[in-house]
Formats: sequence, structure tokens, C-alpha cells
Amino acid sequence: MIWWFAVPLLASTAVWQSTILRQVTFLDGSLDLLLVMVVCWSLLRPEEGLGWALAAGAFSDIFTGGPFGATAIAYLLTAFAVGWLHGRLRTHSPIAVMAIVLAGSALAHLAMIALLALFGRGPDIGYVLPYVTLPTAFLNTVCAVPVYLGLRGAHRFGKPALAEESE
Repeated sequence: MIWWFAVPLLASTAVWQSTILRQVTFLDGSLDLLLVMVVCWSLLRPEEGLGWALAAGAFSDIFTGGPFGATAIAYLLTAFAVGWLHGRLRTHSPIAVMAIVLAGSALAHLAMIALLALFGRGPDIGYVLPYVTLPTAFLNTVCAVPVYLGLRGAHRFGKPALAEESE
């Protein structure tokens, strides 16, 4: 894994997400760039997706007021599902990437709702699903292809590092 790249990228993205990106909303949903990055990296390198999910979730939990570990668990569940799906995909076309980010966003939000309910902080599902989850999933889907293309460049750049690590 290229941790020298991943940790600063995920930490800085978590800061951006908790400060600036939360201000850009559609209805009451906002772009979850960390989740999009986790899903895209899980498509590129499924063996590293869980590591990215854990790091991204931990950084997100540090910068938000929610129960610590809840976002990390939701991201881990999503990365696991995407990693499982990776071997069954025949293509990484833009439409496939967008569909997977859409499904991953829905899965992560549903997991987060369940975890918040478990911690006694359950939101009003009748409000959250149409006004937070769906708009967030839409924004994540719109940004999926540019994020995927950017991370694909990092994936290709980091391939020589994988060959050195295995020796």
C-alpha cells in the first residue's frame, strides 16, 4: 500500500470535507468525498480498500461530532462490499463506476443510520432518506468519475511500489 500517499490525502480530504464541502449542499445532503474515494480505491485495489476505509472513517470521525467509529464501520462495510463485487465486474466503465458509487453511498448511509440508532441517536428515517441520503448519493455519483480517474493515476503510479513490496 502506498501509505505515504494515502494518509495525507485522506487526512486533508477529511479536513476539506468537514469544513468546506459540508457547506455545499443539495437539499440537506452533501458530497461525501471520502466515501467516493474509498469506493473508487476499492475498485482499483480491492486488497487495499479496507485499509483506506478504516483510515478515511477514522479521519472523518475525528473531525465530526458523531460516535467515534461509526463512520469507519460504515465505510468498512461499503469497501468490503465493493471489494467482493470487484471480482465479478467485467468492466470499470464510467457508468459502472457511477452505479457502484451510488449503491455504495446508499449502503454506507443505511449502515450509518443503523449504527446511529444502535447508539441511541437514530435520525428520523422519513426525513433522512429523501432529504439527506438520496441527495448525497446523487452528489457522490456525479463526482464518481473524476475521482476515479484521479485515483486511477495514483494507482498506476503506485504499481512499481507493489512489485518492490512483494520481493
